Amino acid sequence: MKVVNLRQAILQAWKERWTDYQWAINMKNLFPKGPTWDLLGLSDHLLEQALVGPSPNPLIMSYLKYAISSQMVSYASVMSSIAKFEDYSRELCVKALLELMDMFCDRLRSVVNSNYFSTPLLPAL
Repeated sequence: MKVVNLRQAILQAWKERWTDYQWAINMKNLFPKGPTWDLLGLSDHLLEQALVGPSPNPLIMSYLKYAISSQMVSYASVMSSIAKFEDYSRELCVKALLELMDMFCDRLRSVVNSNYFSTPLLPAL
């Protein structure tokens, strides 16, 4: 399969109905080591393609959920991509974005509540 860019790879995966696991394996094979997925804008491309119509594309949303779960993309890049969405008249898309945020909200809370952030940065005087 000849792929020129990330967007084409995502569309190819959608056309061939790859599972999220197949998608991750093929993406890593198509784009070997080099820049991180955040630098390539993976979450931007996935959300852009998933939110094309009046309702989100469930297959492409599953790719994004898998990318989050497997830490292919950072939470920050996903939040940044979600923040770029502006068409709030598409209720199903907004609902999908809220569900996506809810999916990793607990993980963010656990990081913030961990001992790493609770230790003081400066010694007590």
